[in-house]
Amino acid sequence: MPKVITDKQTREICRMIHAWDCKQHKLDWNTICLGAQEILHWPAPPTRQALNKKPTIKLAYQARKEVVRRELEQAARLPRPKTIKEGAERILRLENEIEHLKTLNSKLAEIFNIIVYNASLAGLKKHDLMKPMPTTKEPL
Repeated sequence: MPKVITDKQTREICRMIHAWDCKQHKLDWNTICLGAQEILHWPAPPTRQALNKKPTIKLAYQARKEVVRRELEQAARLPRPKTIKEGAERILRLENEIEHLKTLNSKLAEIFNIIVYNASLAGLKKHDLMKPMPTTKEPL
């Protein structure tokens, strides 16, 4: 009887790919197959072709590879600091900016929750609020 990869296992493999640490292990089909073997609890790793047949796994792999490629390109374009002091100042400035953006993000999430709550009091459901905005060509 052929071995079947369930939807749950497919999602777990996709999560594994999205969380892949490319600094520790290279992201390629061989290492993905070895990682998938643990998720699937199979005695031997699945083949590349078996994983490639699952569109979600294939898309997760392509998306992660694209992210890694963009990160490498972005790192190559970053200007190198001339001194250690300059580098430390830049790191401190970026950490402050990250902290500010995290605070802003949490405030926006609170506002969103308030809007959803008030809309639910008015009889709207969350999925009603998540409908896409109409384009300028569509009538309101």
